[in-house]
Amino acid sequence: MTVTNNKFPSTPTPIAAALHAAFVGVAFASGAGGVAQSAPAGAGSGEESNKRSFRIPAGPLGPALSRFATAAGARLSFDPALAEGKTTRGLIGDFTREEGLAALLAGTGLEWAPAPGGTYTVRPTARVQATPETPVPTGEQPAPLDTILLDPITVTGQPLEQGFKADTQESATKTPLSIRETPQSISVITQDSIEARQAITLGQALETAAGVTPSSEPGPFAGRSFTGFTTFEIRGVEAPFYFAQLEDGFFAPQLTGSRDLATYERVEVVKGPSSVLYGRGSAGGFINLVSKKPLPEFKAEIAPTLGSFDFYRLDADVTGPLFSSDKARGRLVLAYEDAGSFVDFAQSERVVVAPSLEFDVTESSRLLLQGFYQDDRFVPHYGVPLQRDGEDFKAPDVRRSLFFGVPDRDEDNSTRELLTGNVQLDQQLGDRWLATLRLNAQSPELSASQDSYAYFLTPTGDTTLYNTLFENEADIWAGELRLNGEVDLFGRPANVVLGAERNDFDYHRRDAYVALGTANIYEENFDDVPITNASAITNRDTQFESTGVYGQVQFRPFDRLSILLGGRYDWADSIRFTTPDATGITTESEQEDEEFTWRAGTTFELTQQISPYALYAQSFAPNVFSTGRDGALDPETGEIYEIGVKSEWLDGRLGVNAALFRIERDDVPILDPNNGPGEFFSVSAGLQRNDGFELEINGEPLPGWNISFSGILLDAEFIERDDPNFGNAPRNAADWQVGLYTSYELQGGPLKGLGFGAGLFAIDERPVTEASPGTIDGYERVDLQAFYNGFKHLKIALQVRNVLDEDYLETLERPNALNHFGSPTAALLTVRYDFDY
Repeated sequence: MTVTNNKFPSTPTPIAAALHAAFVGVAFASGAGGVAQSAPAGAGSGEESNKRSFRIPAGPLGPALSRFATAAGARLSFDPALAEGKTTRGLIGDFTREEGLAALLAGTGLEWAPAPGGTYTVRPTARVQATPETPVPTGEQPAPLDTILLDPITVTGQPLEQGFKADTQESATKTPLSIRETPQSISVITQDSIEARQAITLGQALETAAGVTPSSEPGPFAGRSFTGFTTFEIRGVEAPFYFAQLEDGFFAPQLTGSRDLATYERVEVVKGPSSVLYGRGSAGGFINLVSKKPLPEFKAEIAPTLGSFDFYRLDADVTGPLFSSDKARGRLVLAYEDAGSFVDFAQSERVVVAPSLEFDVTESSRLLLQGFYQDDRFVPHYGVPLQRDGEDFKAPDVRRSLFFGVPDRDEDNSTRELLTGNVQLDQQLGDRWLATLRLNAQSPELSASQDSYAYFLTPTGDTTLYNTLFENEADIWAGELRLNGEVDLFGRPANVVLGAERNDFDYHRRDAYVALGTANIYEENFDDVPITNASAITNRDTQFESTGVYGQVQFRPFDRLSILLGGRYDWADSIRFTTPDATGITTESEQEDEEFTWRAGTTFELTQQISPYALYAQSFAPNVFSTGRDGALDPETGEIYEIGVKSEWLDGRLGVNAALFRIERDDVPILDPNNGPGEFFSVSAGLQRNDGFELEINGEPLPGWNISFSGILLDAEFIERDDPNFGNAPRNAADWQVGLYTSYELQGGPLKGLGFGAGLFAIDERPVTEASPGTIDGYERVDLQAFYNGFKHLKIALQVRNVLDEDYLETLERPNALNHFGSPTAALLTVRYDFDY
């Protein structure tokens, strides 16, 4: 097999040259490179012996060699049969090509050798052919055994993790590790999957992640929600907007709505408790958005998109080396969106700017700087209230475009701004340890108002209208010091992660509402109710501080068995102040929590294709935002028991992963059923138990045929008999859910590059609230797609969403408001042009 990377052309096109010059001018960068050194004896090409940074996880040798070739910008030739059944200890740190390749092959019985044309060849280690009659003379080079190799297979180097199937992850272990060897269920939504499905929202991107259900933010073409909170359920457990959604491993509270997908390389969903590495968090799991990093080779792309309901968007992404140096790299991602909605009056405008820089400070240290700015200007809507239908609920029988209320008279009143910055310094310590210092700052702000919105709905369609104002802002600071390295444990190498984290979260919220009167949704007489601006402001301040220390070890007692052990201790303090204007009396609640959590997992390589695993893990979640009428609530705790099988088929092109799990969570905060409008008190429910089975299939079974399938079966309910919620299911915990996308691209003939795709998302009836029984109907949605990739640098894709025009509720927040219809039949056209060479 020969793996290469693309090279920048000696004579670029005028467009490419202009983009490259503009990019260098703004000097935004990050990537991999190093300091020139003299080539060691036996260097393959002698053309480039600079050190580069590698983070290749331990695991199967074949994929590791391919990752090495791509990261090193090298040509690597090997017979795939040589790598079968072999594993590598991985490669972390800065190495020359020759140093890195030697370290990667250590202990495998293979070695590298130079080959013509600057290629490196992997072959069996040379061994001495000696007999008592013909000993090898001392000091002479032993003769290698005769080796018969198949002709190498030649493929062109590709970006890492190309296609729908991911081979590695870092979110679940804070160190690169193959998914096969990670004893936990993980869904990875790759960049190719996001682009192929033309996903424009985070919820849409996660439709092929097993057991992930959006519950608050509207879907595509539905506009922006009023509050901006973005919440999901994972395996029937709420993944809150504050501590269950991360960006590059930092908590990224979704206080202003989802972050734009343009700046992310992939989305990783880690299932089950992960408090061992991240502290407070959901028992169901978390979502980690992995941002795009600078690359050492020039790459640029521009992608205009237009769609139904006046949807217009432009994305641009450019990266590469800076200043004609391999010591500095950069990337700049830009996005602009101007979107209408199928909902009357709802509209939005978005600007995204995400620069990043990376420098090789010394031969052993690297500095990464990242920035992110997102600005939204929008007319929000408060969604749809539900009606009781016997013991269940239903969406009102009205047109999906109906705006339930009156939009704000000043269209510029509702804004969201998000500014974040990251600093990461990596320092190599010897040849076995890497120290990483990471700092993060975030400043989200939201201001929204609506002249009137509908809250609560009678069977006859009467609803109470409220005028409302909602603002929130936060200052968030976080830091982490981490050591990744290798030690010898019982005579075997073990990967170790040690770390300490600090998080400071200062959150301020202002809201106000006033009842205006009664309207009827069937008569649509919202304009008949006089509008009075809300004036009684309630201020809510939350200060949260946490410190945690953790450790993890992953080792192989013998070649096929991998064991993962970890533990963490957390200290968490929170103070909440509430001051209503109506009384002027400030109420205060303070809480201090400490907790030790741990996990243990094991993976066994049963065959070259199949690896069963088992996991036990705990979670710990202080109730930072959830407060009762009498003050703070106890922390939520949880644990998981999980067994599963991870497998790869068809020479690794297809991954099939299955998991059987039980999640138990105690002291679950749920909304107080006695809340009135504008009240957000919570109560602690009893023990919730979620039993389930999930299955995911991702990959390319045949050339041109891609598939991504996810499915879950779930049985979730509160099980303590003295709990008022006994027997009820948690919100959005449907008994089953399925997501599927598949496409085929013609591989030859005059229509080569033409392809077709289809998507299916289906979900069973969903519980509406934990506080009382009652469900809302499930739905099935079908999408169709046609695309053409036959041009050298141009890709064209046309998607028709909801081709059967299914009428359904896509997101489910609460019975009285903030639920959103899915889009009627809608089209989306994307043209993607790249400047890669």
